[in-house]
Amino acid sequence: MKTLFIAAAALGAATLAHAQASGPSVSVGLRAWHTQWDTFSYAGGNVIQAPADDELVWLPVISARWHNFTGSMSLYPNTEYTFFDGGRGKRKEFDVNFGYYLTPGVAVTAGYKKIEQAGATDVYRLSGPVLGLSGTAPLGRDFSLYGSFGMGWMKSTGDSTVKFDADYRLSELGLAYTLPTATFVKAVTFTLGYRTQVLTSKDALPGQDGRDLTQGFTFGALASF
Repeated sequence: MKTLFIAAAALGAATLAHAQASGPSVSVGLRAWHTQWDTFSYAGGNVIQAPADDELVWLPVISARWHNFTGSMSLYPNTEYTFFDGGRGKRKEFDVNFGYYLTPGVAVTAGYKKIEQAGATDVYRLSGPVLGLSGTAPLGRDFSLYGSFGMGWMKSTGDSTVKFDADYRLSELGLAYTLPTATFVKAVTFTLGYRTQVLTSKDALPGQDGRDLTQGFTFGALASF
């Protein structure tokens, strides 16, 4: 089974703890994503959908801000999935992003992402640039709304046994609660959101694109120093 995955780049909830920061600050945290994955395979000369069992994935995140400039790194650790037909696959990813705050609550971002996915016989590796937009809106009493939107253009690397170029799009919306502290930790931010990522692989078969959808609720906790 040839399976595809990409997670988009966006600062998203990682920047929430910096929203009120005036000087240099760093945030570290962990996000749990309950992933529902529906990728594609082949049958009878056609592209078909191939859903997998849900998996809870833990994503470490680190971000920093200095004045209006910000940056972040995140990791999707190597995770094994079981598909409904009994097949298995593994996938992982890493991304790095840099951004600039246009306003105190809105940042534009640019970055680079690498993805690797391995099935029983095939290996699929992608990399490419990503662009994003993230923002927060205060609700009062330390609550905020947040959103992240992104798009990217991926090309398969030379050592892939599966070679498709792909486009992706990302959307994530959620609620955050920031708890100020009186210690060396300036604040702790808790997030609850829903994340959707769509990867469109071009000409998975002649005239047929492959669709890869990963979606689910996210839960996070980030400490700002």
